[in-house]
Amino acid sequence: MALLQRDKVSIMFFQETHFKEGKIPKMPLRRFSQWFHCPYSSASRGVSIGIHKQLLFRLTDTSVDPDGRFLFLKGIIADTPVTLANIYAPNRIQVPWLIQTLALLTSFKEGLVLLGGNFNVALEPLLDSSNGRSAVTHTYLQGLRVSLQKLGVVDAWRTLHPTGRDYTFFSTAKSSYHRLDYLFMSCTYSQRVFHAHIGNITLSDHAPVFLRITLQDLPKGEWNWWVNDTIIMDTSHTPKLSSFLKEFFDINTSGPDAPSPSVIWESHKVTKRGEPIALGTHIKKKRNQEIADLMVMAKIQKLEIQHKRSQALDCASALAEAQSKLKNVLNVTSAKTLLRAKFRSYAHGDKGNRLMCALVQNKKLTPS
Repeated sequence: MALLQRDKVSIMFFQETHFKEGKIPKMPLRRFSQWFHCPYSSASRGVSIGIHKQLLFRLTDTSVDPDGRFLFLKGIIADTPVTLANIYAPNRIQVPWLIQTLALLTSFKEGLVLLGGNFNVALEPLLDSSNGRSAVTHTYLQGLRVSLQKLGVVDAWRTLHPTGRDYTFFSTAKSSYHRLDYLFMSCTYSQRVFHAHIGNITLSDHAPVFLRITLQDLPKGEWNWWVNDTIIMDTSHTPKLSSFLKEFFDINTSGPDAPSPSVIWESHKVTKRGEPIALGTHIKKKRNQEIADLMVMAKIQKLEIQHKRSQALDCASALAEAQSKLKNVLNVTSAKTLLRAKFRSYAHGDKGNRLMCALVQNKKLTPS
């Protein structure tokens, strides 16, 4: 999630969340204010959609699969009717299921359609599979393509890369790569596509797929500044912050023209925000550069491309080592998120909230 947040994602589609009915956890990303989930009766399957707080989405209708495999949302973004569809197809008999689900979406949709998810099938085996083969027959695949045409959507990545070969999943059992994850959008809005690319297989066994489009005159939501607690708690930054505060008071409290103590105090509260912001920006750039070094410049992306072509064992070992290093870098972000969650819990104290109400309600329903 931290990587998706770094890439300035506005809408997230998650599959195989394993959320169980009645036990959906609170999502850790503060910047995504709207979350919609499709859980299942057991801790398997499940899909979710997250929407950034600056993307003013107004929900008008939903369709949730009781089997935890698809979630349809209908709403308004910047006066544009939008349908968001997130699906997670089964591993077997996936094409008949997809055709049936697309028929439901056809009757539900309105305006711009953004369809994404794990289809568990390569639509064009010659281009979407490294071995050029598929367990699904050509007749089934042709029927699926016809259903997509009836829905009026196009494969965003394939539109920009007509003959490109890239993949989102590596099958260890078959030692082959496949493009199983897709992002489709309405044909009538295809001119608004800026960019589409497939990310790296890092923390999950599937690679993320990114699509960048534009909707005219998007209003922006409110934004509040928060102090970076990890900078204050890191003792290595203490001397620099202390020196900055000492210098501020030495300059502003000396001399006959020094302002009143109240003015100095209020000025210091404003000024001292600048140093943590500058320090935090420097740390963030350094951390992002470490991630970029691992993902783009020398490590994961290069090794992944080599492995897709050669599938050599030594290349697979080096790729796994680079992915492990990336996880260590991202642990810093995870620690910051955990600290912020602890702060909110402490600040809330013993006040009543939705979690407490749910616990009390469950207690009442439990027979004694």
